[in-house]
Amino acid sequence: MKILLLAMPDAANNFHRIIKVPSLGLCSIAALLKEHEVKVVDLVLVHTKIRAWLEDFLSQYQPDIVGISSMSFQYESAVTVMSICRRIVPQAKIVIGGYHATLSWSELTAAPTPPFDFLIKGEGEHAFAALVEALTGERELADVPGLSWQRDGVFRHNQPGQLLDLQQLPLPDRSVRVLNDFTYFDRKLDCVETSRGCTMTCTFCSIAGMYGTSFRCHAIDRLIADLKELQRRGTQAVLLVDDNITLDPRRFTRLAYSIVANGLQGMEYLVQASVAGIVVDPRLIPALAEANFTMVFLGIESVLPNNLEFFQKGDIREQTERAVRLLRHHGIGVMGGFIIGNPDDDKEAIREVFRASRRLRIDLPYVQCVTPYPGTRIRRELLEADLVTNPDHLSRYTGFICNVRTRHLTVKQLNRIMNWENMKAFFSPSMFVGNYFVRNRRKGAAKVLLNNLDLIRGWFTGNQFRSRHRF
Repeated sequence: MKILLLAMPDAANNFHRIIKVPSLGLCSIAALLKEHEVKVVDLVLVHTKIRAWLEDFLSQYQPDIVGISSMSFQYESAVTVMSICRRIVPQAKIVIGGYHATLSWSELTAAPTPPFDFLIKGEGEHAFAALVEALTGERELADVPGLSWQRDGVFRHNQPGQLLDLQQLPLPDRSVRVLNDFTYFDRKLDCVETSRGCTMTCTFCSIAGMYGTSFRCHAIDRLIADLKELQRRGTQAVLLVDDNITLDPRRFTRLAYSIVANGLQGMEYLVQASVAGIVVDPRLIPALAEANFTMVFLGIESVLPNNLEFFQKGDIREQTERAVRLLRHHGIGVMGGFIIGNPDDDKEAIREVFRASRRLRIDLPYVQCVTPYPGTRIRRELLEADLVTNPDHLSRYTGFICNVRTRHLTVKQLNRIMNWENMKAFFSPSMFVGNYFVRNRRKGAAKVLLNNLDLIRGWFTGNQFRSRHRF
């Protein structure tokens, strides 16, 4: 069969000048479909108008199955893409999967005229391959794990499948990509997954809704083989896309040592990490520096005790200071993730977050507004407290547009203070003193500056943090 796997064009951030990230999950699904003709398209790389490009591609390729991956904030785009597919290739079966399908399957399948034929909940690799077998007559639809499918116009919902044994998954098949121009600044970028899931119970996170509170790891030998393949393909920067790689910091240290032992430190590495996890093993940060990890996104979330308690993060303030200090000491750039707009936040609490980012000397602050994503505990709590101002328009759920109010601030006031403090932070002279981007990347620093100008223009026009692409 001819199978097309599509990733949506919307990005959850506005760092389009800095990084363009591929969908690794679709390549992982493709690796289990070797008997079929598969193409993967990341629509974020379509620089012309998406509708015209997609219509032309569909007309030429004529897929039998179209698989679509979507986060919650991307679902509006997914609906548009599915309508284009339905019109151009009406014979194709349309399958929706990913986080939004998993967390909102009941609502999506209860819609009067769903734009898809099938919905897959949970991990897609085995389930999608099983669905293809069902569509070719090799098994029954009722036997496909996690599948929602229609009989007599009514959706039936199969039981979820077991969590996958990652040791049994083949390497992702990146050869099926139609578009490949993924970059970090001016360097060719690709992704690697070393583990999947998280055992923590942060109230704002949707990972538990996807995988439960599990943590599964790929073997380090497999990861080295994958990195060698990326090196062979000319990759210069690697983003580790783990949900929480620092749940096992000693394993992470071993991975860093293995990168060096196999001569793979010529590629630079980017990763997100928990504050607590990255300082557990004193060998970890020096090992990351030796392996050429150049940027760490730290999930700081807050510097205020009441908000850390609200997120169930624990009091990590001292660990935060130590983590940032050690990373900077070893020449690793720090991107600090913070969340504002929590129920008791007032203007002073929000300003303290921005002051803390300067005090900690974060190279790139990443301040988001708490977002009531479907399937999260925080959504239930904020809805019960009547603090959600936009429960349904999910395309605004990027994290950079406020969809809540606090007990002290309206949503308009919250948006205004977040935008103003962001602008002050990005253009403060202290932002450029000893900044990683300024020290190490002249072109990078210019792109960061241009990116920040984009942010300001977006704040004043009301189009902030939405995909630059239009259908």
